[in-house]
Amino acid sequence: MSALTPLVFRPSLLQRATALLLFAGSWLVGVRGLMHLLQSMPRFVALIRMAGANGEPTWAFWIGFGSSLLACVAGGLFLVLSLFFLLLIEGTHVLVDEVGLAVELGSLPGPLARRMGAGRLDWKQIASLEKGRFFFVLRGGGDPERKDKESPLPEPVLRFLVVDQIERLVLTILDRSPNLQFKDRD
Repeated sequence: MSALTPLVFRPSLLQRATALLLFAGSWLVGVRGLMHLLQSMPRFVALIRMAGANGEPTWAFWIGFGSSLLACVAGGLFLVLSLFFLLLIEGTHVLVDEVGLAVELGSLPGPLARRMGAGRLDWKQIASLEKGRFFFVLRGGGDPERKDKESPLPEPVLRFLVVDQIERLVLTILDRSPNLQFKDRD
């Protein structure tokens, strides 16, 4: 591999289409749920007033109204999360060259992208490769020369969700990282 032609890993068309379908489905379900709640609002109010006028308890109607409202809020949260994951998947690029590895999250603003795991690590800086709950995580701190120097900056942590040909990327990381360490899980 030449330094002029880095390898670029990005999510496949199928992975991006799946994220888009999840977002579109969340949007449709959220809008339909909110529309249904707004259409049912006069009925809820009328039932609560009739029960109150007849001296019957209204707590069951309030629980039904509250659970409907809570379902709409949960649908909105799922919509925001699906949008966030869509942006993460659409903007993810993992660049591999002779010097190291870089993760770019192009669809997010700079500070948020760095906080979510964008950055660059040299091959000798990579200390560990982990599969987290949602992300693949590359941790820095493997270079013994840099450990001796007191640096005020913490070692970077790179994260990415999914990319096409993940096996090839992992094998490349395992092959090129001389300071990669594996921890025993108890």
